[in-house]
Amino acid sequence: MMNRLDISVFALEPPAKIGVGFHNVGSGVLRASHSSIIHKIEAHYGERCGHIPLNAEKLRILVTEHNQDITTQTAYLSALFKKELKAITAEELRQEQQADTSTLVVPYINTPESQKFIQNEQAANSWGIPAAMVNLLKNKADFYSWLDTFELQNFQTPDYQIAQIEQLPQQALAFLKTIEAIITTAGLPSYPPGLMLRAAESDGNYGCCLLYTIGKRIILVPNGEQTAAMFYTDWSQALEDAQKILLDTMDVEKESRIVMSRYLDLSDSPGMSVVIIDGQIESLRWNGQLQAEGSKACIGTSSYQPKNATIARMQAEYESQTLACFEQVLKRTAQHFNIDFQSIRGVANIDIMLPSSLEEELQKRRGQQASLYIAECNPRWTNYTDAILSVIGANQQTASIQNMRNTIQQRIQAIDKYYFPPHIHQATLRERIAEKDEQLKASGTRIICRMAKHPMGIIFAGNIEQAQQELTTIIEKLAE
Repeated sequence: MMNRLDISVFALEPPAKIGVGFHNVGSGVLRASHSSIIHKIEAHYGERCGHIPLNAEKLRILVTEHNQDITTQTAYLSALFKKELKAITAEELRQEQQADTSTLVVPYINTPESQKFIQNEQAANSWGIPAAMVNLLKNKADFYSWLDTFELQNFQTPDYQIAQIEQLPQQALAFLKTIEAIITTAGLPSYPPGLMLRAAESDGNYGCCLLYTIGKRIILVPNGEQTAAMFYTDWSQALEDAQKILLDTMDVEKESRIVMSRYLDLSDSPGMSVVIIDGQIESLRWNGQLQAEGSKACIGTSSYQPKNATIARMQAEYESQTLACFEQVLKRTAQHFNIDFQSIRGVANIDIMLPSSLEEELQKRRGQQASLYIAECNPRWTNYTDAILSVIGANQQTASIQNMRNTIQQRIQAIDKYYFPPHIHQATLRERIAEKDEQLKASGTRIICRMAKHPMGIIFAGNIEQAQQELTTIIEKLAE
């Protein structure tokens, strides 16, 4: 019998004839966002789909419509994976299933809406964390409230409160007074008071506002975009503007809650992805968020590289504890919904926050146990795990846990938005990337275009520094 670490995470008995990747990033991940945000995200990320069960006979990518961008990217992926991929609509898939009924659909996130669509309307098997668990874990308000019922070792939520968007400025001001009192009582006047405001159904920084002070200035960073930062001297005005920014990203008919948490001075914020299979939770270790200068926003993800010796020590101490904490949360959530843990096949990610020395001092002065903070749970594929599968597919390997771990160990970096001169056509750049990648792959280094957009979605694997330099050279030549 094969070791479970070596078999495809998509293996079914009997095997699926049709394997479908369904990148429901808009309708799934941002299901309670404003339609303008959903369209914006789908326009940029819609082509990204590494989570295709490449072990099936027929390979499909589920799309809402056919267009030139999807057609050309699908052709590129077919050449990359050395397998024939076809983009199809839900109606076309139903027609195809009349001949081959055994279909596995792998959504980016298995929300109740997506699971119902896959199982009822498409009469297919859906892959991923069960929808009831996803519903609870992805919602930031429900997730934090659920964590309050746990007794977690060395992990906690930040100080937080839940507000309604209509009353946000008043409730945030009152919460800010509580935060200022915490800092004053601790005797740490150098600690900047501030708030992180996140819409309960927000994701990937779309629907968040970070507010903190430097000297006499209040800084508001909307949706993780440091370049769009605004400056104030008055908290009331800053919070009213934050309310407007958040409202523009929300569909308040579906979800109107905001999670307000205390601004934390941090040393880093790694994530940990896991694969759940046959009742076991297999760790893909910490992953690192690539952050824009001066922002808490994540612009990409990579294999974890501790910034200094202190953080390396924290990783050595807390990485296995992160897994134990996440395992406790996942198992109790399954139990809560009477789901047999043995039956689950899926991926999930937890984002944690490592306190800086200033935050550690604040914890100590408050008489708290030294602990890390939980930011959020993503019960789905992520930018990182989706990129790992893209590299595995490009290397014609099985989508197994062992190959995921090997890909991470050999180093991987996924950039959401890679900027290049606007006069260079993205199709031309993708073509040059494909040519260079073909030359590099024998040495284990890869450059993959996952979204042929301005800016572009890029994956570097293997010798990342060489891959980055090769792409820089390609762009310099095209820019001449």
